[in-house]
Amino acid sequence: MEVTFTATRQALLRRHGLVFIAPGAARASERHLQAIEVELAQLGYVLSWRLRQRLATLEPDELALHLRFVATALAAQVGANVRYKPLFRKFPEDVPKDTSELYLRKVLCHFLQVEGQPCVFCRRVGTTHVLSPCMHVVCDHCFDGENYSACPVCEHHVDRSSPFFKPGPFLARSLPREKVRFKLLDLGEDLPGAAQALVQSFCARKQVMSSVDATDLQAVVGEFGEAALAWLPDKIAVRENVARIFGVLLGKCDAMATFAVARAHLATATDVLRLLAAYSLADPSLQGETVRRRIERPLEGTAEARWATKLAQLFPGAAATEAATPAAATKPAKTLHPYKMVSVHTYRFKVAPLRRPLRRAILAHLESMHPVGLIEDMLRHRSYWQWVGQFLHPHEYADRFPNVARAFAVVRKRAPDGTPAPQFVGFHAAIEAAARAGDAAAMIERLKARPGELGRRFDHALRVAGADAAAQDVVISAFTAAAPRLANPLLLTLRGHLPTRGRPAAVRVFWPKGQVTKGTSAPDRRAPLSPGVIAAAGEAVERELLARFAAKPGFENCVIDEALRDIVVPFNERTASRAAVSLPRGSRVALPAGKVVRLFLHWCQPEGGRTTDIDLSVAFYDEDWQYVGVCSYYQLKFEDVATSSGDLRSGPFPDGAAEFVDVHRERARARKIRYAVMVVNNYAGMSFSQLERAWAGMMLRDDLGGSHFDARTVELKFDLQGDNGVFMPLVLDVAESTMHWLDVYATGQFALNNVATSNQAITKICPEMIGYFASGVRLSLFELALLHAAARGRRVVVRGADGLRGFTRDGNESAQQFLRRIRAGERAEAGALPGVDGPPVFAALFCGDVELPAGSVCYALYRERVVAPIAASDLLS
Repeated sequence: MEVTFTATRQALLRRHGLVFIAPGAARASERHLQAIEVELAQLGYVLSWRLRQRLATLEPDELALHLRFVATALAAQVGANVRYKPLFRKFPEDVPKDTSELYLRKVLCHFLQVEGQPCVFCRRVGTTHVLSPCMHVVCDHCFDGENYSACPVCEHHVDRSSPFFKPGPFLARSLPREKVRFKLLDLGEDLPGAAQALVQSFCARKQVMSSVDATDLQAVVGEFGEAALAWLPDKIAVRENVARIFGVLLGKCDAMATFAVARAHLATATDVLRLLAAYSLADPSLQGETVRRRIERPLEGTAEARWATKLAQLFPGAAATEAATPAAATKPAKTLHPYKMVSVHTYRFKVAPLRRPLRRAILAHLESMHPVGLIEDMLRHRSYWQWVGQFLHPHEYADRFPNVARAFAVVRKRAPDGTPAPQFVGFHAAIEAAARAGDAAAMIERLKARPGELGRRFDHALRVAGADAAAQDVVISAFTAAAPRLANPLLLTLRGHLPTRGRPAAVRVFWPKGQVTKGTSAPDRRAPLSPGVIAAAGEAVERELLARFAAKPGFENCVIDEALRDIVVPFNERTASRAAVSLPRGSRVALPAGKVVRLFLHWCQPEGGRTTDIDLSVAFYDEDWQYVGVCSYYQLKFEDVATSSGDLRSGPFPDGAAEFVDVHRERARARKIRYAVMVVNNYAGMSFSQLERAWAGMMLRDDLGGSHFDARTVELKFDLQGDNGVFMPLVLDVAESTMHWLDVYATGQFALNNVATSNQAITKICPEMIGYFASGVRLSLFELALLHAAARGRRVVVRGADGLRGFTRDGNESAQQFLRRIRAGERAEAGALPGVDGPPVFAALFCGDVELPAGSVCYALYRERVVAPIAASDLLS
C-alpha cells in the first residue's frame, strides 16, 4: 500500500475541502471512524457522509495514513502544527501585575545572584539553580518554576531538565468549552479533473495572484508536467502567471518543446524576462530583492576614510555594528577592523543554465518583436537585462539578431565595440511631455495605442484637460471607445474610484509594487472632477462590466449576502499576507459580542540561525487616536483590559516560541477606548522573511481556560513576511465591535522596535487606511456580486440582517435597470433560499452555512458547509 499526499491534494483540501481517496476492499471499524472524527473535530472539521462511507472501505493502516496526511495539512493551515508554550504557562492566570517590579528583579538577579549563595531576595539557601546555557542563577522560591517555560531572567529558551522547572497538574490542558462552527470535508472523485479546473481558473484570473495562489499554481503544474500543457487556454490574462506556468514546465519537460508552446504567450521582452526568472526559481514579479552585506570600514585617518563617509551618506538608514574578527582580538585597538551592515536592493537573480539551443530560441523570439517596443520594454528593467545579457550572449549573434544586439547596446549604453549607444525616447516620456505641456489631446492620441495605459491614466488626462469642455470630450470619448479592451480589475477599480472624485479625498493612499504594503500616503492635491464627467465615465464602466458578466453562464436563482458590503474586492494581492482565510485588505468583519479576542504569535529561527526576538503587542487609542495605553513585553497587563502571556526572546529551532495577548472588548469600551491595534514588532535578530516560519492570528474565545491555542476558534491566521520591522495586521474597533483588516507594514527601526517607537507610524497609517477604505474608493464584494447577479440571474435573493428580500427580473428589463432596482430595493418581495434539489445557483456568501444544489457556483468568505467554492479573485474574471 502506497498513499502519496501530493501538493495538488493538499491544495484541493485547503481550498475546496476535498479529500481524494480511492475505494478500498476492506471494512474499517466504527471505532476507527469515530477516532478520525474526534481528531478532525479538534481542528474544526467534520466529515461528510460520502467521505465517511469511503473511509469505511479502507484498511486500518491505510485509514491512519490518510488521517495523518489530512490532519497535518489542515493543522498547518490554521497554525495548529506546532506546540504553543508561552513564557507564563499558567496564562492568562498568574501573570505579574507590576511589570516594573518584575524587571527590577530580573536586573538584580542578573547582576547580583551568585551560584551557591543565599538568594538576594528571600535569603534562602539551597533554592537557587543555574540554568544552561544562559548561566543565570534563579531561585525557585522567588520565581515559580511551574509557571515559567524559559529563563525568568533573560527570557531565552534553556535546558528544561533543570530542577527549577516543575511540572504542574494544570499544564496538561484540555480543549476549552467553545461554540464551534465546523467546516465540512467532502469526498473528491476526479483528481486530474479537479486539478485541471483549478489551473484553468488560475489562468482565467485577470490580476496578479496572491502568494498562496501562485504557490498552488506552480505545484499543480509541476506535478502534472506535460499533461498540464494540454489544459492551458489559448490566452492567459496575467503575464506573471504565464511565467510561473512555463517556468515550471521548462524545468520539468523538454525545454525546446515547452518554449515552442510558450512563444504564443510571450508578447513583450518583459514576458521573456519573467519567464527566465521563473525558470531560474526566482520571483517573476521582478521586484528585486534586499540582501544584507557586510562592508569593512576603514580606520580613521586612513585614505579610505573619505569613502566610508560617502558610504554613510548613501546608506543613512543602515545600522552600524562594531565588531572584530577573532584574529584581530589580540591586536592593539588601532588595528581592529569594524564593519557596517548595509541593506542593498539588487535587481538580478541566479540564472539557471541556458543551453545554446534555448538561448538562440529566446534571442530569435526577441528579434521577432517590434524594434522600438523591444528597446522600450527592456529599458523598463534595465538592471535585469544588463545582468541577463551576460548569460544570453547577444553579441555572439549580432549578425543574426541585429535588433536584439541594438537593444542590448541601448540598455548597456554602449555597443560591443565600445561606442556610445544611440539615444532613445520612449512612449512614457512622450506622454509625460504632453502632460507637462497641458495637451490632453496629444496624451490621448498616444494612449489610444495602449488601452490599458489609457484606463490607468484616465483620471490624469481629465485633470490635464481641466475645464476645457472640448478636451474633456476627447478624453471621455477615447475612454469609452477603449473600455471594451480594458481588464476587469481596472474597470472595477474605476467603478469604485470615480464616484469619490467629486471632492478631494482626506488623504491619497498609494499601492506601489513591493513585497509588502507600507501604507504610503500623501495629501490629495488633485482637482476634483465634474459630476458630468464622473457620470459619463461611470455609465460606460458599468455598462461594459454588465455586458461581460452577461456573457457568462446564466442562473435561475442568485443568493447574495449583504454582509459582503464590508468586504473589499481583492486588489494588490501580490503583497497580501499568506492566510488561512483570504480576507482582502481593507475589509471589515463584525465580531460577535461576549467573546474575548485572543491574539497569537509564533516564530521559529532556522537551524543555526541568529537569535531572534519578535514581540506581540496591543496598543490602545481613544476616539481621536490619542494614545491610551499598551499591553506588551514592558507592560504585561493593561488594567483589566488586556493581558500578555509574557515576552520570549528567542525562538530556537525546531519548536520556536509563542506569545499571546487577551483583549476584553467590553472592558475596553467601558474605559472610553475606541481602537485596539495589533502590532507585531521585530525587536532583534533576523527579519520576518529569513525565519524558518513566522505567523500570527486571532482567536475568538468563550473559555480562556484549557489549551492556550484552540484551532477551532481561529478566525484569522496569517504569515509574517518581508524585511520590515513593524507589522500592523488589524485594528479592533471596540465601539462598533468590528475588526479592520489592514495587512500593512512600517519600516520601523533596524532593531528595538516596540509600540513606543512605532506610535507615530501607527497613529498615521491606521486611521488613514481605515478612512481610505471607508470612503468607498474600493468596490465591495457585495457590489461585484450584484453586478454578476443582475447580469446572469433571473431571481436574486439578498440575505441581510432583516431577513431575505427577493427580486425577479422582468421580461423586458435590462441588466442595468434590474441592477438599479435591486440597489434601490424597489418591488422587493419575500425571498427564500433555493432548495438542494433545484437547479444550480450563483451565490456570494459571507458564511457558507447553507447547502446548495449540485453544480452551483459559490463564493464564501468562510467556507463552512460549502464544498469547492470559487475564490474572490475568480469573480473578477
